[in-house]
Amino acid sequence: MFNFLRRSRRTAQIVVVIIIFPFAFFGVDYYFRGVSVEGDIAKVGKTRISREAFEYKLREQQEMARQQMGEQYNPAMFNTPEARFAVLNQMITENLLLKKAADDYFRVSDQKVRDTIGGIPAFQEDGQFSPDLYRRVLQQNRGMSPAMFEHLVRTELTKAPLTEPIQMGALNAFSIAERYHALASEKREVVLASLETADFAKQVKISDDDIESYYMQNPQAFQSPETVSIEYVKLSRTALLGTITLADAQLRDAYERDKKRYEQPETRDAAHILIAVGKDAASAQKSEARKKSEDILNKANAAPTTFAALAKEFSQDPGSAAQGGELGTVALGTFVKPFEKAVFDAKESGIVGPVETEFGYHIIKVTIHPAKQLPFEEVKSRIENDLRLNEANTMYAEKAAEFMNLVHEQTDSFRELSEQLGIPISKAEYLTRAQVAQLADGNQQLAEAVFSPTSLRDRQNTDAIEIGSDTIISARVVAHKPTTVRPLDDVKAHIKILLENRKAFELVRAAGEEKLAQLRQGKSAKDVGLTFGKPVTVGRQQQQPGFTADAHAEVFRLEAGKLPTYLGAAVGQSRYTIYRVEKILSPEAADIGQKLAAAEMLSEMKGKEALNAYLQNLRDNTKVEINQAKLDAAR
Repeated sequence: MFNFLRRSRRTAQIVVVIIIFPFAFFGVDYYFRGVSVEGDIAKVGKTRISREAFEYKLREQQEMARQQMGEQYNPAMFNTPEARFAVLNQMITENLLLKKAADDYFRVSDQKVRDTIGGIPAFQEDGQFSPDLYRRVLQQNRGMSPAMFEHLVRTELTKAPLTEPIQMGALNAFSIAERYHALASEKREVVLASLETADFAKQVKISDDDIESYYMQNPQAFQSPETVSIEYVKLSRTALLGTITLADAQLRDAYERDKKRYEQPETRDAAHILIAVGKDAASAQKSEARKKSEDILNKANAAPTTFAALAKEFSQDPGSAAQGGELGTVALGTFVKPFEKAVFDAKESGIVGPVETEFGYHIIKVTIHPAKQLPFEEVKSRIENDLRLNEANTMYAEKAAEFMNLVHEQTDSFRELSEQLGIPISKAEYLTRAQVAQLADGNQQLAEAVFSPTSLRDRQNTDAIEIGSDTIISARVVAHKPTTVRPLDDVKAHIKILLENRKAFELVRAAGEEKLAQLRQGKSAKDVGLTFGKPVTVGRQQQQPGFTADAHAEVFRLEAGKLPTYLGAAVGQSRYTIYRVEKILSPEAADIGQKLAAAEMLSEMKGKEALNAYLQNLRDNTKVEINQAKLDAAR
């Protein structure tokens, strides 16, 4: 059929991620300069990964996580050896792939990069690539330049031929997919009985000696956190943007100065009717197809308003026939050349054809939208946004330089900085490390600077710390409260409840395990003093309330010939639950759609396994060195 040139779905997804998440931590020079030998964290073959590059990557990952998780984001999740190694491992993997691509002479042409970027809807106006919109979208993503973005796209396109064939090449027989679907869709019927910790509380007695002993053995559990009271100043591009107002005359002047920028170029829409015939078809078949297309063309010319109805009736392109043959706006490089030539050779709106391509014969309805000058009122808000953003960028660059100087010139006060830059001095009392980091959008550097011995002792301004690419902050400690152990009298009631709950849970677990053993020996629920609830249907892929993850997995490990049977598990610290598995409920036979879905899922799983094996092979055959001390010191 009429198979238009579609871009790789995987590449499109990668490019969308590049657009969505700001890579503003990377300056243009980062992508193109050589890395410094001093301070290298790792080496992949002859390629060095500098501490600076790693720290940029770590901050990038933190920013992505913050945007994805919102209020649930906790910057501490990256402050672990495991998280830092995962980020470094990601960088190593990328370098291995780029090295392999270079060794195999993989090259991505400038035209391929242009085509990929040109096909991104976020950069299109009226279906066509807009250079102005392209630059504006990148600028709004925290100052990313076209050079940075194009380098990132080229990198992803370079790696794609190495990874995509492996990930997408795994095939599965329908019989395997059917078996997988049957296992994944299987359900089991289970009844539950629980012993509650609260029911054993009366049996527990906690003495003052027990409380004091626990307090003395666990002093760290009763420490009040170290806190500071601080003053801080923050400069942000967003805040500056809100202070900028522009007169209507300024906007009109900008419009007149750059009027060509606000021209809308000519666009051409197309709809078609396809009479399909293969390029290797016999002459008689081609003649018959052409004759049919000419007959339809005559009908369309006789009554142009019936074109959509004719497309629905006769077109053999399943992708567009139901929409009356509509294909939308035609852009160069999107359709096969004879089709594009016919559309762009048309002198006026109308019906042309038959046009022969490798797919058959096309009758094409061309609609021309002439180029026009967009009126001022239509682009006024766009001009205003551009001017305000440019002015904010300029103001931020100037004020940021002054900010950094003033932070050091008067080291024990922000008064002069506040007066000169018009930035308010904010105050916050009794903040923990995590709360200080929150003032900097989760950036741990501020917390480390504020709680450093020098800052706590001298009460001087911290360095100006960058938050992303559009905010800087500095803080000064005005009061410090070190960590202290709370008095026993303050925590005595808390310890008593803790010990009571712990002892009651030990009793409930012991009672539950004893009853479970009796049930497995053949005693009835009544004999052991249990009452089971109503049956619950449990799916393999959906955990039910009342089931721990281990209990849920164990339910589906039990063999059918051993039912009914029992298993038990502690649920948190509040109860012990006994599960009686009574039935296995086999799923209905999979239909073709379910088989296809199961096959696709299995292929994806196998593809990931194959890719991991490929990457491990690359690593095994490349000398990879990691400087653990430098990794630990990076932040």
